[in-house]
Amino acid sequence: MNTKGTVVFDIIGTCFSLDKPRQRLVELGAPPHALQLWFAQTLRDAFALSHAGGYRPLKEVLEAELPRTLKVLLIEADAEQRRTLSRPASLTHVVNAFSELEPQPEALEAFRLLTTAGWKLVALTNGSEDSTHKLLDRANALEYFANIFSCDAIQKTKPHPDVYALAKQDASADVWMVAAHAWDIAGAACAGLRTAFINQEEKDYLSVYPQPEVIACDLVEAANQIVELDLIAK
Repeated sequence: MNTKGTVVFDIIGTCFSLDKPRQRLVELGAPPHALQLWFAQTLRDAFALSHAGGYRPLKEVLEAELPRTLKVLLIEADAEQRRTLSRPASLTHVVNAFSELEPQPEALEAFRLLTTAGWKLVALTNGSEDSTHKLLDRANALEYFANIFSCDAIQKTKPHPDVYALAKQDASADVWMVAAHAWDIAGAACAGLRTAFINQEEKDYLSVYPQPEVIACDLVEAANQIVELDLIAK
């Protein structure tokens, strides 16, 4: 029986790197920062639709957002791409990279550390349950996770409190949220979860948000701090 509590992991950009879609955008002629712009705008518009009372799965918003992002960046497929691939096929190749994300180098070690210490691990994602299951399976990480919760189940995106409530159900001890996105940590904190922010990508946390209990450079450091804080509390 789990006696420690639950550690909830964000998946896209936290447990899994966005290097693959970044590289495919670069192959289309986009600058490396195009990935951050595309993903940020996708999240913004997914949040906006959800907040307004509508909902579309994350992949559909990614697909809709990509042509506009490239247009903003004045990116066109180069001559060789135009000869070998249609524009829609090129963009599909980029979007499909989200189904081929590689785990962060230290992810499995972090998962092992926490489960060995007695914590239950849960995935909580704005992506689909099926795609998350496949990513974890490909990374040989599926065995560490007791549940996968997707916002698709309630048709609301993080950071809505109802999404974090999915991960809190049946929890009888501490529930931690680990994420590399400040907005996700803020949402979790507002929903009553303890929080660990991975600052590798965004660097600084936003001062107007509820502050995380843990700030770590990677998943292993976050896992170690969660374990240490639990030991101190006892």
